[in-house]
Amino acid sequence: MSNLKTFRPVWLTPVIIAGTSALIYHRLYYHTIPNRLLAVMKAGFVSLGTIENSWINMYPTTIKTAADQHVRVYTGGLTIHNNQTRQQFEFAVQPDGTLWQLSRHVRATAKNAQPIRKFDHRLR
Repeated sequence: MSNLKTFRPVWLTPVIIAGTSALIYHRLYYHTIPNRLLAVMKAGFVSLGTIENSWINMYPTTIKTAADQHVRVYTGGLTIHNNQTRQQFEFAVQPDGTLWQLSRHVRATAKNAQPIRKFDHRLR
C-alpha cells in the first residue's frame, strides 16, 4: 500500500506536464497561423501602396464550394492608400497559405476631406 502512495505523484506529474504542453501548443499554433498568413498577405500587397489597416479572423471558417466540398479558410482584409485612392481588399486564405478568394473595393479620397466625427453618446 505504501508503494502506491509514493508512485502516485510520479504518474500524476507526467500527465499534468503533457496536458499543459498540449494546451500551450494548441494556443500558440492556432494563434500564430493567422498572424503568419496576414504577414504573407501584407507582404504581397506592399507594392500597391501604403497599408493603412489590416485584420484577420483568429479562427477559421468553413466555406462550401460548388463541388460540395468544405474548405477551411481564414478571412481577413487590408486597406491600401495610394495617391488619391483607397483600396480595400477582402481575402480568404487556407491554412497552408493558398489564396482562396480575393475581392477589391476602390474608393476615391478627397484632398481636403474632414475626419469623421465620433458619435457623442451622452444625453444632452
